[in-house]
Amino acid sequence: MNDAGQVSRFERWWLDWWPHRLHIRHYVPKFLRACPEAFRGEVLEIGAGSGWTSRRILETFPQVELTALDMDPAVIKSLAPLREQYGRRFKMQHADAVQLPFNRDQFDIVITVHAMHHVENVATVVQELLRVVRPGGMIGIADEDQRYVIGPLKWLWRPATALSKAKIRELVAAESDILVEEGGRHYFMWARKPYPQKLGAAAKL
Repeated sequence: MNDAGQVSRFERWWLDWWPHRLHIRHYVPKFLRACPEAFRGEVLEIGAGSGWTSRRILETFPQVELTALDMDPAVIKSLAPLREQYGRRFKMQHADAVQLPFNRDQFDIVITVHAMHHVENVATVVQELLRVVRPGGMIGIADEDQRYVIGPLKWLWRPATALSKAKIRELVAAESDILVEEGGRHYFMWARKPYPQKLGAAAKL
């Protein structure tokens, strides 16, 4: 799968299977609670998948306006009931993560849950996360370290990239400040986009 492709049949089945739903109900709230800042404002979710993370955010954080993005048209269609339920608080966007259709500094928080392993050009996607989040805003990434995906799962899961948590961390830390990180196989991290340096402060360096 590339940056814009669809998930495999196996993963589509897995996303809707009850063990995954159970995992999301436990894992996603833990990830969201770990955010160092208040989880509110305009939030962008990249890689909406089955929509379970979107639902948990909308249920738990009434102060959030959520935009859910995915490249798979089937995902966007499946999210329609949430749009009917939450109205203006929820928007859907069909787009590629390597070229996000949003303005610079548009969102307070940008997250991606179990989606980075679908990305081929991870460095470009990380740059896009940083571009659309506001200075001082939060970037949250949760995924599975692909070093742990072995045996038959490697064929069934077919990730687009075998990037480890360490490599993702390196890309994020290059241009943001990592504040929270946790986990081994299933990991997450939160980083803050720096504020621009003032000209006077930069001149003293």
